[in-house]
Amino acid sequence: MPSITPLQTSSVQNQDPTNRAVATANRLSGSSHSGKGDLKSNFQDFVAGTFYKEMLKSLHKMHGKPAYLDGGQAEKIFQGQLDQQMAEDLAHSHGSQLSDGLYQAFLHHQRA
Repeated sequence: MPSITPLQTSSVQNQDPTNRAVATANRLSGSSHSGKGDLKSNFQDFVAGTFYKEMLKSLHKMHGKPAYLDGGQAEKIFQGQLDQQMAEDLAHSHGSQLSDGLYQAFLHHQRA
């Protein structure tokens, strides 16, 4: 299991967001002992999972609350958990279609 290293807040806060994201990705990929396949899988899960999660969130925003049979706070919690699971499942099954181009650009940027 890779060791967890504390963030260096002084150098991270002085970077712009793009360089900060690349530095974090480089740090995470450098500490990974599983290889490039695991990095690609994690990249796919993050990119596609974020996309699908935001898509589901905006889908629920589009529809108003029903006049009757509103489940209240419990329904909101359950809906959030269900959306998270659906986003993860969609990311695993169809995420490569979204993330492959971004992953190739990430590798190209990392080599440069």
